[in-house]
Amino acid sequence: MAAKEISLKLLVHKEKNQILYAESDKDFVDVLFSFLTMPIGTIIRLVTKKAKIGSMSTLYESLEDLDVQYLRTESCKNMLLHPKSASEDHCRNLVVNIDDRDPIEYYYICNSSVPLMSDTKHSISIGVPDKRCLCGSSMSRKRRKQKLKNGAGVGKDGVFVKGKMRYMITNDLQVSPVCTRTSLELLKRFGISDLSELEERNVNLGQEEVLHLLKHLLLSNTPLTDMFLPVQDSIEGVALILKFSTLDSKDIAQFHAEKEAGSDSKKMSLNLFVSKSRNKVLYAQVGEEFPDLLFSFLALPLGSVVKCLGGCTSMGCLDNLYKSVEEIGKKGCIKSEECKALLLDPVLVPYFGSMNQLIQINELPGKLTIFNCQSCLRNAISIKDSGSSTCLHGCETTIPVEVINPKFHDAVTELGGAFMEGPAMFMVSDELIVKPLSTISGISLFNQFNIPINDLEEHVVSVGEEEALSLLKSSLTSETVLSDVFLKKPGRRSSLELLRWVQLRRVTSARDVKT
Repeated sequence: MAAKEISLKLLVHKEKNQILYAESDKDFVDVLFSFLTMPIGTIIRLVTKKAKIGSMSTLYESLEDLDVQYLRTESCKNMLLHPKSASEDHCRNLVVNIDDRDPIEYYYICNSSVPLMSDTKHSISIGVPDKRCLCGSSMSRKRRKQKLKNGAGVGKDGVFVKGKMRYMITNDLQVSPVCTRTSLELLKRFGISDLSELEERNVNLGQEEVLHLLKHLLLSNTPLTDMFLPVQDSIEGVALILKFSTLDSKDIAQFHAEKEAGSDSKKMSLNLFVSKSRNKVLYAQVGEEFPDLLFSFLALPLGSVVKCLGGCTSMGCLDNLYKSVEEIGKKGCIKSEECKALLLDPVLVPYFGSMNQLIQINELPGKLTIFNCQSCLRNAISIKDSGSSTCLHGCETTIPVEVINPKFHDAVTELGGAFMEGPAMFMVSDELIVKPLSTISGISLFNQFNIPINDLEEHVVSVGEEEALSLLKSSLTSETVLSDVFLKKPGRRSSLELLRWVQLRRVTSARDVKT
């Protein structure tokens, strides 16, 4: 069977070798928007051979190299290296789906009689055999997840957007319905009056091209031109530059007072070893909670990252893409409110959150309703959702089951828990290389940077939600994360100060709208 492709029409400025915009139907826009549902760990796994994403790539490699004894269970490592998306069932209906996870998902159920007994509590283990069921039996029966006929994405509409519309996609990935006025405004914006300078080109995209597009989306302000016309001349894309304005000191004081009053989140402490002369963090000495926080970033969906950072990720055209969902949603182009939420406020799959996460992102409950069908349960698990009233065999009888939390060895179904085992001590470098603490490795690092002992000093810093957000932002764009967040550079705002500025602007803007 031939691999599926998506057609795209491009409007190109021939002399300047620049794509002004593209036109497509629902299929390409669905693929673009699906990037917002992807966990960071999935993106790193897919693009790391083509590009390095800040320090997330080294963080991911650190987890790959870390001995499993430092994690609570073997499942914890696999969960973070191959995180699940809450939109997986939707994304399997994309014309081109680049996620390389096995589309066949296996569940394990206990050895109780089939159908399951409705008067007994039962649980399911997803992907991990021989866990203990709530009824006390071992869950060793392997069953695949049964896809129901009325799954997501079926019909004339797309996976996320409505199907009868055609869309314009600018070079910096602003998506809007096709409109003559918008097209003419775009031509004026680029100073084009002679239409003979323009030409139409048609291209097709398969999996490899979509992977390249994901990379360019995160790293470039002109991803379409960079991808289809790789040799650029003079025109630069619209830069996503954060401009600072003067803020009233009273607003700043009130903002921080509100933050302190409303913050009851957990705090963790880091010991930073800093080169005074270079104003650089060499490494942090930390307990297991801090690597747990960092590794939990790999499970976060991209859309939730944009939301948490107030639409100011500074990652290529990612913020434009997120804003486009908001804008075309107002025009009724998103298929449903459920789809809009999947893109703008994606949640974590059950048990993919950590007790040390600090960042407030919702997590789905670990509860399912399955069809208690004897025919299904011989080979598969059919899960009831909002679009299904019976299983494939016509059975209407359902039974609630709870999913076992893979971060625990025992039969635990509550959310929470950590990925890392403790107590343990680690060293975390400026570029987020995580290793078990070794003073010899620390001395070798000092030698590597030619740092004399008298140039070292120790800083003790505290990490709460605000610092965690700043770490998340810097880890996506920088290779000196700890220095950017915790050390102030001469003539530059620290990453933490930039984040505070963004948050303050959001607060003051919201007040202005209300008044």
